Amino acid sequence: MQKIGEIKEPLYGYTQEIVMVPIDKLEVIEIQRKPSQYHIKRLAESMRKVGFVAPLIAIRKENQDKLIVIDGQHRLLAAKNMGIEQLPCIIVPDKFANELMEFNIEKSMTLREKCYVALNVYRIILKEKPDINEDDTEVMDAIEFPYFITLGLAYEEKQRFFGSAYETIMKRLDWFFNMPIKDAYEKRKERAKLLMELDDLAREAVQKVQEMGINHPFLYKEIISFCNPIGRRRKIEESFDEVMATLKANLENLVKEPEKIREHKFSDEVEM
Repeated sequence: MQKIGEIKEPLYGYTQEIVMVPIDKLEVIEIQRKPSQYHIKRLAESMRKVGFVAPLIAIRKENQDKLIVIDGQHRLLAAKNMGIEQLPCIIVPDKFANELMEFNIEKSMTLREKCYVALNVYRIILKEKPDINEDDTEVMDAIEFPYFITLGLAYEEKQRFFGSAYETIMKRLDWFFNMPIKDAYEKRKERAKLLMELDDLAREAVQKVQEMGINHPFLYKEIISFCNPIGRRRKIEESFDEVMATLKANLENLVKEPEKIREHKFSDEVEM
């Protein structure tokens, strides 16, 4: 790794190193979303015309001889495809990694992708500071919504999990825990397990309702809406466990008596 210069950051005044790094000494930060092969191909075509002109942004972790790329995943992969052996990088302090990732990740991510990114950020904090409280400002500043963690764990365990159907409920009930993050993580795994059980029940209810001749693309969400015990209420007095227990009981009853769905007025517009 060859240092070729420094930049004084103009707003806060900290030093940014400019280095040339062998490509095998570069790794992409684990919280990135999956790369787009189409974008990689387009970047490779651009490099064939004008070369590699935009340095990667990276951080240097302690006790590691590699740099972690936090901005430039696609440029790095395109350069590998082009057979480039060294790349220019700007090294910034690792405390800025999460903030930079938040701005550099595309905003058109699906809920599943947002949850995966949030979960990986969460696990980085969990590994580095297991005793920090989950509701510490450092954690809350890094994670957009705490329910992203819970849904992310469910998505991870169950690929067909229909997380978006539960988002409006989770947003109003799933808060940051006032406990060490290592303990909060276990609580979130319990909640994710419960959501997966609800997903199984909801799919069983969908099948029962379909057997009655009712079917449309948003049936799963309509069933969760029908069984949702808090409706559109903003002020929720019940606890998370109480609401989920009632939702589970309502789904079980619907599986037994699917004709009750006829009481529900199906909406013309369903939020995606």
